Amino acid sequence: MAYTVKQVAAMSGVSVRTLHYYDEMALLKPACTKANGYRIYEEPQLLMLQQILFYRELGFELKRIKKILRQRKFEKVAALKSHRQILEKNVARTRTLIETIDKTIRHLKGTKKMKSEELFMGFSVGAGKDRFDVGFNHDGTTIDCKVSGKDTGGAM
Repeated sequence: MAYTVKQVAAMSGVSVRTLHYYDEMALLKPACTKANGYRIYEEPQLLMLQQILFYRELGFELKRIKKILRQRKFEKVAALKSHRQILEKNVARTRTLIETIDKTIRHLKGTKKMKSEELFMGFSVGAGKDRFDVGFNHDGTTIDCKVSGKDTGGAM
């Protein structure tokens, strides 16, 4: 089925302007552009947009996403499995942080004593560890992410 840019924006939550920008930067090209200038998207483009949104959700910059998606060896199913693993780890970390919040509340209310070490459960990233347990490969060197752009409001 074919969709206009407006329809894709409505179903994906991405603005029309963002889709135009993705086209301009050759990150997500429409299947075709009609004579009237309307961009038309089909399933392959929708699947590509989904990949872009997953990478954005994980904190990747658009330039990096473009580079990843253009790799000859890029496999959609493998990427989706990787996204799933990272999100599952994030869920586990979030649960730990929620548990830390609940314990702290009980501690502050005086209903249950909390050990000092428990105040920091879910926060720490050990030496030689990556926050997301997935090192980032940059020119053959694995770099561990201790702080993400989401932590700093995009400053890092």
